Amino acid sequence: MDKRLKNTKTAGSMILLMLFLFLLSPQSAWSAEDEAEILIFSLSPEKVEEQQGVLQIQISTFSPIEKIIVDGKPHKFPKAASLVWLKIPYKLKPGVNIFKVYVKTKFGEARKIIRIIYETPELLKKAKLGDSFQLITILSGVTKDNIEKVEDNSSKSKAFSSSILFVPSYRFDVFEDSSIFLRGVLMGDQQHNGKFESKKVLFKQASIEWEERESWAGVLTLSLGTNEAGTREIPVTSTPRDSLSKKYKRATRDNVYTLKAKQELEKGTTWNWQIDRKKKSVEGSNDDSGFSTTLAAGYVTPIFGVKTTFGGTLEDTNLNGAYKDTEAIKAKLKVDYPIPPVSLGVQYDFSETENKVADPSLECVTICNGKTKNRNQIYTLSLNYPAAAWCIFGLTQKHESQSSNIVGKTYKVNSTQLQVILIY
Repeated sequence: MDKRLKNTKTAGSMILLMLFLFLLSPQSAWSAEDEAEILIFSLSPEKVEEQQGVLQIQISTFSPIEKIIVDGKPHKFPKAASLVWLKIPYKLKPGVNIFKVYVKTKFGEARKIIRIIYETPELLKKAKLGDSFQLITILSGVTKDNIEKVEDNSSKSKAFSSSILFVPSYRFDVFEDSSIFLRGVLMGDQQHNGKFESKKVLFKQASIEWEERESWAGVLTLSLGTNEAGTREIPVTSTPRDSLSKKYKRATRDNVYTLKAKQELEKGTTWNWQIDRKKKSVEGSNDDSGFSTTLAAGYVTPIFGVKTTFGGTLEDTNLNGAYKDTEAIKAKLKVDYPIPPVSLGVQYDFSETENKVADPSLECVTICNGKTKNRNQIYTLSLNYPAAAWCIFGLTQKHESQSSNIVGKTYKVNSTQLQVILIY
């Protein structure tokens, strides 16, 4: 008897449990499938350049539609329909426009927000130019295996340094195609080996630019700027101090006048040129002060679908010292290859610098007639990862070698750099 009663209670419990699951399961399924059984599509483009148009919506369901509301207004549709196309006339405001769609069926309901962006010429211009204020911050750490740039037969010193660089800019739009930029640069580094603390540099730069975007040469820019560099001095002396920190002595102060242009020839292909006139002032060394003129040109084009950059520079330097005038020629070749989500860059730089006037006191490796001739080559491999639109991580491996006909000017340096670029 007890056994039969126990079995009866167990069977009753199972029946109650199954009934509970039966009542619960449809409710859970309906709540989970409410939106899955209702599909809402926008057949209109997300970005338009006309203010007036028609929003086209497709609604597909597995059960008869009972109600459709768009932006609070009910819309008619065939009775018991499960597939409906709507055409709703609109008049857009500049920027992002939102349409709220609500659909109810016999077994569920769904909501969807449809966005249409009305791109006016003003908005397109603003998007292309970006915000008026921008701040770029670059944090980096560099390891070099020959920081003093000594020859191979000398003892080399390895060192690690870190730096922080701020590049703020502010744009004033003067005319429809012209702007004035106020730009600045502030950079400080830290040598983590006290032996090289005197190599610490503090650099500042300020400039004002006039940019004409629809000129005969493309985007034409005229710039006036000044910069100052200071080096760490231990112990501190009475020499002229850096304008920002008294721990640094003033090393150089330059005034720079720049004219540059950039023109897009076709999609992905641009050319640019730049002329710099610099007045150089080296503190405590009148011989190293004077003027330099630089002409640079560059050409960027896709070759076999890969972004390729060619560049060349001619530099003529006329300083006050009798043997300080130099001529330099530089060339650059860079290839940027995207390997999502990263970008790989390979670059080769070459430069040759020669004194214009012979210095009989120079100690030459070979017959040089008193003229310095340095050839410098740099091989760079870089990897960039854009973690976000405002954050980029970069890793760079660089090999630099210089050959010279002057004793003590030939060296090789390998460096590894890690960078974090933050854009505000």
